[in-house]
Amino acid sequence: MIRLIFLLSAALLSACSIIGSTRTAMIDEILGPNIFEPVCIGRYQMDMPKGYELTDMTFGSHNLLGSFVKQQSKTAQFPGFFEGDTRQIQWIDWVEKKFEKIADRKPSLAYKKAGENYQITSSHFLYKPESDPTDMLSTYVYKDFPSISKSVGLIGKSSKTIYNRKHTPYYKPFYDRFLELIPGVVSLYKHLPWPHNQLGVCLTKDITFNTARAAEDEYLRVIYRFREKTFFQFYIQAYARDQHTELHDEISSKLGALSLFASDYFNFGGRTGKLFLSGDVYSPTATRFRWYATDAVAGSTQKPFISIEGRVDINDFPELKVLNNIDSNAIALSLLASFQPRENGLVGTR
Repeated sequence: MIRLIFLLSAALLSACSIIGSTRTAMIDEILGPNIFEPVCIGRYQMDMPKGYELTDMTFGSHNLLGSFVKQQSKTAQFPGFFEGDTRQIQWIDWVEKKFEKIADRKPSLAYKKAGENYQITSSHFLYKPESDPTDMLSTYVYKDFPSISKSVGLIGKSSKTIYNRKHTPYYKPFYDRFLELIPGVVSLYKHLPWPHNQLGVCLTKDITFNTARAAEDEYLRVIYRFREKTFFQFYIQAYARDQHTELHDEISSKLGALSLFASDYFNFGGRTGKLFLSGDVYSPTATRFRWYATDAVAGSTQKPFISIEGRVDINDFPELKVLNNIDSNAIALSLLASFQPRENGLVGTR
């Protein structure tokens, strides 16, 4: 048995009200079973129930994007993890299938490089060659982690390699610059078992993007699921200096869509945000929660936009269900209160 500290002593939002009333939390300290453990979420960490399942982990930085889970769908946008002795062959097959889909555009090899535990291949093709010729690249990266017999496939952001010949006829220097930076970025993906206090973005219990300086395009989406109905979804997006309007629109759309639900401002992880709680349409014993950081700053990697959404069903926590004053609201809010920057996680942000 361990002491679970519930940090919420001021107000607990009504789970079903659409008026905005609040009620006082009756929970301060409760003896309960040890069913939680700290889990890394990028530059942050949060307590999760033991036995959770990581179902989505998408990360992007320095114009490379990738999924850090094993993909179950053949039509998935990202290749995800490859495992076993044939993992490099699996990645090559995946890339070849991608190139087959654009065979009608007659792609030609633009760049190929292999180094220690990585491989890069990039093909150039011309889009709308007759009406509006536009040069584009399809770039795929293989990163191997031999110590855990896993590899991951990354994709270069196509939006960063689109050049219309009417406006940019001399596009090749831009391609050279884009491609020559990739090996250095790939080297930052390292096998660093969690828990640890290393710099950068912790992606899974095995892999961290070990960078000393956060990029302006840092992006993270994470989904954890637990038992039947409980899940937590995290979305963390840094906005560049010239994206003030986009950031404002993001926050406004989130808050506006839920304006009728009970809400209040809560600080989680040193960030100020607005929390919405509501009953779940499909389960009367569950709570839906949504928290959005309202203090996000464009041009700041230390204050990116953060969204935490999910559902907690008390029936997924039989160990706590028998305790007094414990419901889905209390569990959701106590876990949200554990959200915090991990040690050294924000080093290199600004």
